[in-house]
Amino acid sequence: MSRNRQVLLVVGLVALAFLVGFGWQYARAERLERELAGVRQELALVRAETAIAAAAVSAQRGGQDIALRLASDFFTRLQAEVATAPAETRAELEEILAQRDAAIAAVSRGGAEGRDVLARLYARYRVAIGGPDYALPVATEPPASGA
Repeated sequence: MSRNRQVLLVVGLVALAFLVGFGWQYARAERLERELAGVRQELALVRAETAIAAAAVSAQRGGQDIALRLASDFFTRLQAEVATAPAETRAELEEILAQRDAAIAAVSRGGAEGRDVLARLYARYRVAIGGPDYALPVATEPPASGA
């Protein structure tokens, strides 16, 4: 084999090794990018869940102003994420989002209605993003009175 052929063979092998390494790294980076996008979507949905849960707790404790702000934050977060939500949850999230005005009005009036609306929204949202396994437990019997 002549010297030129040996050089071309070495250059070709180095180029082939580079392409294999590049292809492997590119495929890995694409997989990680998809995984990161999924984790970001999940985080956004969990942050919205946290906002509606905090709103419900604030309303239960009489903090109507805080509950109103948190409920508004929940709906703003939900509106930003509903378009990119998984297809199986999108319809339910859109129905929850459609309740925005009525829920905000009920919370702004205060009282039991606002608390109930937020609690129902929280329970419905948990099931929407997590499935039936995320439904809140319901007591079958009333709590025992302290004796």
